[in-house]
Amino acid sequence: MHSAVVLVLHDLGLLDDIIKAWREAGAPAITILDSVGTREIEEHGRLDDLPLMPSIKDLIQADDAPRKTMFAICENDNVDSIIQATEATLGDLTEKDKGILMVIELAKVVGYRGP
Repeated sequence: MHSAVVLVLHDLGLLDDIIKAWREAGAPAITILDSVGTREIEEHGRLDDLPLMPSIKDLIQADDAPRKTMFAICENDNVDSIIQATEATLGDLTEKDKGILMVIELAKVVGYRGP
């Protein structure tokens, strides 16, 4: 069985460290996306600056995206190792501005080319 491990990373300075940690923990490949959450938009007053019907491009600009969302599809056997590697790199994820990690069990995966 496979799972997707998803991390919203707040400290971009740790991106290379997280990539290395995930790879060493068994993530065969990692996808990384620029991202911004609605909390970030609200806290910085950007909602007033957006058009009435904002597009994704309006919400996420490369120079404004303060977060990275990364995910890896992996064997369930590797999930705990990836979580431990994440916590060893970032510290306690329950602390403010560390990030958020979730694991989604996948019913079916097509095109997976694991290790």
